[in-house]
Amino acid sequence: MTLFNFYLFNPKGECICYKEWRRDNPCDIPQEGEFQLVFGMIHSLRSFAQKIVTRDGQQQIKYFKTSSYKMNYMETATGLKFVLNSDPDAVGIPELLREIYSIFVATVIKNPLVDIEAPVASSLFHSKVDELIRAHQSFA
Repeated sequence: MTLFNFYLFNPKGECICYKEWRRDNPCDIPQEGEFQLVFGMIHSLRSFAQKIVTRDGQQQIKYFKTSSYKMNYMETATGLKFVLNSDPDAVGIPELLREIYSIFVATVIKNPLVDIEAPVASSLFHSKVDELIRAHQSFA
């Protein structure tokens, strides 16, 4: 099992943080294009889920899974979108995304000098996320 890469999108759909650990097949499009594709996929999945809903209330997408990867997703009440691509069999990812969000709150949101919709410049956030990912049971 392994963890491949991480995206953090602001409510406008702009990628404000990208981190990569293991990626066997590099993307052959510009990075900004990849960000748009990932955000577009999440937006489309959310829209699709709302259209086929059989129960009242907001539907939540938690992941999208293929035979070679799993795109794990968490959205906050403020519209931040956390995406972590992993091996399909990786475990504990929802908890891991919540921990990354906690780090974001502690190192970015609670800093009154930081624009939370701008690219994440906090070296503390980046180092804590790296440390958390590398210590996770699914990081190989």
